[in-house]
Amino acid sequence: MTRDFDFAKLVQKYQNKTAIVDNGRAYNYGELADKVAAVYKAHQFNAPYVVLIAQSNLTFISQFLAIHKAGCVPVVVNQREAPQLATLLSAIDWQWLDDCAVSKKKPITRSNLLFLGMTSGTTGTPKFYQRDWLSWQLGFKQCEKAFEMTDYAGVMTTSPMATSLGLHSLLLSLYLGKTFYCYTRQQQQQLTSATLVYTVPTFMTAKYRGWADDAQVKGVVSCGGELTPSLVRDWHRLYPQQALYELYGASETSLIAFQNLMHGKKVNQVGRLFADVELTFTNQHITVASPYLFSGYLGSTQKITFVETDDVGDYQDEQLLVYGRASDVINHGGNKIYPSELETILQTITTAAVVFGVPDSTYGEKIVAMVVTNKPLDKLKMVMAEQTPAYKRPSQYIFVSEIPKTKQQKISRTQLALRYVAGEWT
Repeated sequence: MTRDFDFAKLVQKYQNKTAIVDNGRAYNYGELADKVAAVYKAHQFNAPYVVLIAQSNLTFISQFLAIHKAGCVPVVVNQREAPQLATLLSAIDWQWLDDCAVSKKKPITRSNLLFLGMTSGTTGTPKFYQRDWLSWQLGFKQCEKAFEMTDYAGVMTTSPMATSLGLHSLLLSLYLGKTFYCYTRQQQQQLTSATLVYTVPTFMTAKYRGWADDAQVKGVVSCGGELTPSLVRDWHRLYPQQALYELYGASETSLIAFQNLMHGKKVNQVGRLFADVELTFTNQHITVASPYLFSGYLGSTQKITFVETDDVGDYQDEQLLVYGRASDVINHGGNKIYPSELETILQTITTAAVVFGVPDSTYGEKIVAMVVTNKPLDKLKMVMAEQTPAYKRPSQYIFVSEIPKTKQQKISRTQLALRYVAGEWT
């Protein structure tokens, strides 16, 4: 294991194997190295941190690797995050990839950093997290084993390169000598080898799952979201030949738990712990310690030995159970209601459902269910009455054609509650 990322060693190891397929054209590791060298020669790297706009294509990949070749740390952002950079990066010496001007700010140098990525975490406040190479390198070995990656020649992700999952999938593929297929919704690749796809539950729903129809998609790893038993059942019905796995983790924690979903998914269960992961529970709040943790937030000098997540759960029979986010728990008349419990019931009779709490003068919070269905309200109420006590039943149902999502294509109960309070559905 090495502390620093060295693409040149991967090129020596996999020289003539196909590294990247972009827009239908394949590039082997040697050809990718030539692209990286060309980017390196065309730019002056005058600051220890170099900012680039993430894209799912060969250009971005070459730029990311060229920044490492120069001994700098890539700062990966998407286009809409660019206006915030002057404030968020004020503590370090940085430059845009195509900007040769030297900043006069005092640099912060950490030679083993792999990249800086932006996250809002559970607070909603944008900030940069730092990821080092060793933590991911250790995790790549775990992924290879957990998801049986020797069965696959290719890797693809539906997540943007500005996300932790996007970059993790790319570098995992390169580290293991696989072929990485660049993906965009506008131009999907024609896969030419057995491929494992890293995705999120949103991209497994009917509107977004066109990528899964490719016959070369042989396996899927669902990450970074709430994968429901009903969605797993639908997936097995539609794609019975595909292996299906779940990975539980986050940008800051990376790997926590995993499971093979060949025989379906149990409610709230996210699987066995990856090797060397240790959990503690305080009032069911999950805290993680492992060798896969991030290196802290930009501007913080605190050494990271554990991460307190916003999730609540339990550990039973060597299986991790996650009931939901603490910030999503509904306090209804002193009773703690986990939205996932009610959603699991509603999702058996609807196309989609999400439950969240909104302020209420009598009970503190009232329970609101947003559903996509053509079934009448009386039917929903009857099912909930049969399976839940009165205090857990939604007091209001909102019928929509699609559950609203964030720009990252995730469901945020906090954002839904804010929009409700603003009068959008009242």
